[in-house]
Amino acid sequence: MENNILLDVQDLVTQFKLDDGILTAVDHVSFSIHRGETLGVVGESGCGKSVTAFSILNLVSPPGKIASGKIMFEGENLLEKSKHDMKKIRGERISMIFQEPMTSLNPVFTIGNQIDETLRVHKGLSRQDAREKTIELLKLVNIPLPEQRYREYPHQLSGGMRQRVMIAMALACDPQLLICDEPTTALDVTVQAQILQLINRLKRQLGMAVMLITHDLAVISEVADRILVMYAGRIVEESPEQALFEKPLHPYTEALLKSVPHVGKGTEKLYMIEGMVPNLLQKHEGCLFAPRCQYATDLCRQREPALLQAGDRKVRCHRYTQEWGNSE
Repeated sequence: MENNILLDVQDLVTQFKLDDGILTAVDHVSFSIHRGETLGVVGESGCGKSVTAFSILNLVSPPGKIASGKIMFEGENLLEKSKHDMKKIRGERISMIFQEPMTSLNPVFTIGNQIDETLRVHKGLSRQDAREKTIELLKLVNIPLPEQRYREYPHQLSGGMRQRVMIAMALACDPQLLICDEPTTALDVTVQAQILQLINRLKRQLGMAVMLITHDLAVISEVADRILVMYAGRIVEESPEQALFEKPLHPYTEALLKSVPHVGKGTEKLYMIEGMVPNLLQKHEGCLFAPRCQYATDLCRQREPALLQAGDRKVRCHRYTQEWGNSE
């Protein structure tokens, strides 16, 4: 299985130097993504999901910086690459779809012009070949009337269409890894489902791996093979998708699942996780989730749990220490 690992993130620490102190947004995070796999990354806003994605692409801007760790992609440490090498890797081998396509697409250029540019810069295609390839890509992502859309501007397309354009642009150079950062946030539920089905179909069709970042567990229940749950910059649970939904191990995962509304139940009172995400600029003792956890004990408040492993599951919780042993 080791040879099947495409991306291996090892002990990643990403920090932001602020006026009030140093904020550790990604705190000793380790995980891997296998070829052809969809890894879901879930957690509340501010838990470090997007910063992890930007760290992989070496796109963390000042005052942020990657303080330590390794990001191994096909056996090469991306943190040792030059800016020139990273530009090539970003376009050709790893692509990213961002949350809001309207801010990612240039409003003064046509859709065709923007995808063409990607193909001409990274693939060296002629203008005519780039146009033909772009229209093929628009068809691939199920955009109707692709020849017409090719000549249109972003504001002329719906939110769902713009997101499909972003996917087409991300796929232009046949990446091995596609990172999707909240790709359905601004879309209605029907279009969300269409976009997720599209990403899943393209993954199978093109044989690429996908890292899907979201705050909504319901979004990834149908598409992820494995799920990472992040809280306050740390991984608190890692599990195959089915096992996580059947039996969540970490109290935070359990609470997230309770927060998901259920179709067909009529009017229901939604579960709310009490309290707030901790201020990471302050020093904390014990488990960071303890102030919000219904199972918290004195041990939880005094000592942070290690990330424990049993089989293909991991959890950061004292409730499993005796049963699983220490793996961190």
